[in-house]
Amino acid sequence: AIMAAPPFEGGAPPSMAMSSGALTARRQYPRTRAGERGAQFMRASRPASAGRPPSGGSRGSRSGAEENFDKFLTRTAPQTEDIKENVFDKSAAEPFRHEAQYMATHISISPPEAKLALNLRDTRNRPLPAALRPMALDVLEKPLRSLVAGGRAPAGHPSDQFYDQAAARAPPQPIPATTQKHENEFLETIEQSLRDGQTDSALWDQYAKRAAELLITMPLEKVLRVLKALVLAKYRGADIYTHLGAELAKEVRGASSTRLCQVVHWLSRAGLRDQTLMTLMGNEMLLRLSDDFVIDMYIEVLNVHAKLDVRNPRLLSAVQRDLTPLFSDLSRDQVCALAPITVMNVMSDHARVAYLSRCAELGIGLPARMTKPAVLRQLRLLEDCLRLDYHPTNLPNVVQLWLANLRAEADAQDVIEMAPLTPVEEDILRVLREELDVAVTPAVQDGVLTIHLVMGKTILEVLDTYADYYVTPAMGGQRLLRADTKMRQRLLWRHGWRVLTLDEDEWLKLTDDVYKKDLLEGVLLGKRPSPAALGLPT
Repeated sequence: AIMAAPPFEGGAPPSMAMSSGALTARRQYPRTRAGERGAQFMRASRPASAGRPPSGGSRGSRSGAEENFDKFLTRTAPQTEDIKENVFDKSAAEPFRHEAQYMATHISISPPEAKLALNLRDTRNRPLPAALRPMALDVLEKPLRSLVAGGRAPAGHPSDQFYDQAAARAPPQPIPATTQKHENEFLETIEQSLRDGQTDSALWDQYAKRAAELLITMPLEKVLRVLKALVLAKYRGADIYTHLGAELAKEVRGASSTRLCQVVHWLSRAGLRDQTLMTLMGNEMLLRLSDDFVIDMYIEVLNVHAKLDVRNPRLLSAVQRDLTPLFSDLSRDQVCALAPITVMNVMSDHARVAYLSRCAELGIGLPARMTKPAVLRQLRLLEDCLRLDYHPTNLPNVVQLWLANLRAEADAQDVIEMAPLTPVEEDILRVLREELDVAVTPAVQDGVLTIHLVMGKTILEVLDTYADYYVTPAMGGQRLLRADTKMRQRLLWRHGWRVLTLDEDEWLKLTDDVYKKDLLEGVLLGKRPSPAALGLPT
């Protein structure tokens, strides 16, 4: 006989499940409530002898389960002070976890001893051998003067005298009359040699040595006279210029504003590019701008920063802030006093537009035949820079019209005489033609620029050590091109020329045409030979 299958707890018999829908592989699980699961858990945990609970036992079981859960929660849930912001943080009660172990005990500390003894060990008991004994050890072992009673040095000491506090605070004594006489005679000698045209390098080498000995006692006026004489004589020694810069730095604070402007003018003429000195002088000028500075002094400060290619941002910002509103009142001479390199490299766009507007308003350089040649060529250089080397903001129409008229009249009426070749350039021209058989044009005039040693679209620029390089102290002999030279080379490149450079001193060291030919070949091909290959000491 077929036995009937027991019914499913909490669900319908299989026949009803199969008849309710199509056949499926999903298993049917009985559905229970959460309360019945808690009652089953309580019945399983109760001993078997307890028997079944009476009716209504499920509600009691639920209340017992809730009580057990409250106890469990009280025992395991973290308290407020135990909650951590990060998992690696310590709780607030962590430092006091073991505090209860020490609350009921008495801490006893033994009193300190009444006497504190310091035991010193002298390790100099054994004398050092003569070979290991330093030369100055005898001097160091002598008693110090500050430990001697009365502040008196030991007997026989050259400074065996009492300390006089009043004498130590006495003002510095004046320069002796004999030293001042030597200084005046020296200044008169170099100025007289300059007036007579005596600029021989050997003679001025002796003057530079004598100046280095006398500079330490000279006041600012005399130091400035020495600097002016050396610049006008075109002396090429760099050491004396750095020495002059060091002496000028001592006199910055006590100098007047006019004297400061004179100093920076001659420093720019000398090419002394000392950032520390310019920072000291710039900070001192910045404090005096609102006191006694006039327009000409503002212009000189801008020109100096452009020619030396140094920047004092605070000073330049203050000068342009004060000078820009005054551009509309500048005279012709003041407009021409601003160098083209200043307009291009130092001025901001707003100041540059204001300056050019004043130039157009005055019609500087027009007509060209009534303008001085030096001023006209300066304006032509400015127009060339604005047209080729600078990408400005939109210039006013009146400025553009002035620049166009200036260029047209200058090209038609300005006749520039080309500068002759220097002895070094003539020697280079000879070697290029005779030794290398290169077609060379001695000189070509390209607008306002005169070009020497032209080979097609390639030119060879001979750089002068004094005129084309800065004097840079404390830079390990590093040589930096002057701002004027860099602007000239940049303009030549803008005109389409290929610029090659050769130092004049490097050429003068060569005595044989074979070495000169090798040097020129290396310059033209971009592969300079080593000094050893040219017969020079390394």
